[in-house]
Amino acid sequence: MPKTTTIGSYPTFPKPEDVEYYLTISSHGLGDEVVDPYLWSIDEALEDFTSAGIEVPSTGQSRGDLYSLFLDPKVVKGIHWNGAEAFVEKKIQRRASTRLADVLHARSALPSHYEIKEPVTDAYTLARFAKISTGSYRDTRELAKDINRKIVIPEIEDLQKSGAVSWIQLDSPAIAAESFTPDYFLELYEEVASVAELPIVIHACGDTSRIFAILTKTKVHTISLDFYHYPRLFDEASRHNYDQLIGLGCTDSQNLRVESVEETGKMIDFARSKLGEDRIQFVHPHCGQRNLNREVAYGKNVTLTLARDDVYFGRPEEAQSSRLASKDYDPRGYFLVSILKESREILVTYYSYKHVPIRRLRSRSAEKIFQSFNEEADRLGIGRRHLAYLTLELGRAEATLQSGANNYRQKVIE
Repeated sequence: MPKTTTIGSYPTFPKPEDVEYYLTISSHGLGDEVVDPYLWSIDEALEDFTSAGIEVPSTGQSRGDLYSLFLDPKVVKGIHWNGAEAFVEKKIQRRASTRLADVLHARSALPSHYEIKEPVTDAYTLARFAKISTGSYRDTRELAKDINRKIVIPEIEDLQKSGAVSWIQLDSPAIAAESFTPDYFLELYEEVASVAELPIVIHACGDTSRIFAILTKTKVHTISLDFYHYPRLFDEASRHNYDQLIGLGCTDSQNLRVESVEETGKMIDFARSKLGEDRIQFVHPHCGQRNLNREVAYGKNVTLTLARDDVYFGRPEEAQSSRLASKDYDPRGYFLVSILKESREILVTYYSYKHVPIRRLRSRSAEKIFQSFNEEADRLGIGRRHLAYLTLELGRAEATLQSGANNYRQKVIE
């Protein structure tokens, strides 16, 4: 069964004024006194990813785009930016890791059953983007090889040593847009393969039909492509023999329309029949979601997960109601859930059947109340079904508070 993943970028960005304030404070040596606003954006991206069912998320890549992150003068000597263009003024030298701190933060925030796949822009794309403004490099080939050895490979090694990531994705958006693929493209990936200890994914945007055979010569674990806009890729990928698995780009990261579960499911099912039952490693958006509205991006990821589950596990069964019989009542007591209007809190009292309070808890957080009763359930004699009932009522009470209403009525009699 393929895992759900993201290609990298996600539209959770800190406010410009928060970034400016943080940078100003940091310039005075007080950065440790203020939380880096980009860490908030990572947390928000991770909350969206996991809530949508993305099993192999990234950090959300909100700190910059795939060029500026890895050609940042703060971490790479020899680079100068003028507007949206990067210029190579002298031999490059890496100052520090670009992604390690953010990845470690993401790993500390995520439960252990989630893997991380962090994107690193490949040397070919970075070299094609940067402009050589001096005689420091003879040509793009020489620059690409230096970027590979001094930026890309050290970044991969740092991420591997950290133990925080399970996959490394090399982004190569430039390779499909060109009519000719230079031989050094494969040489760059040979060098990466020589140090790779984790599975490497290559992600190429655009119509990769022409270069699919070339991509199979890269020594990577997975080839991640845009099948949504270029369905002829199915024919190309099915006619070749290769060892790699496939990342199936099957939702559109350029369009604000959220695909239906049925539509995406049909594409995943077709890919499974066309490419082979065990060929698909990931299902994911066709590209990074940076340019989408956040709610749209989230909706597309929810669709992705539901469609994958429908295809591999079948449609969900309709739940059936079950009334609580007398024999299911807890032997010691019952719950009364109330709202304290003045303090805007939820109050839960566990009564004996003689209407004597056994335990009373209050909080604005329904989760805190539930966790407290759950911890004491055995001591208080509270059963599993009774806790489930409490969960439902706590949710209703909290929704009432959040709506601004004062009147909440517990559903006691069915």
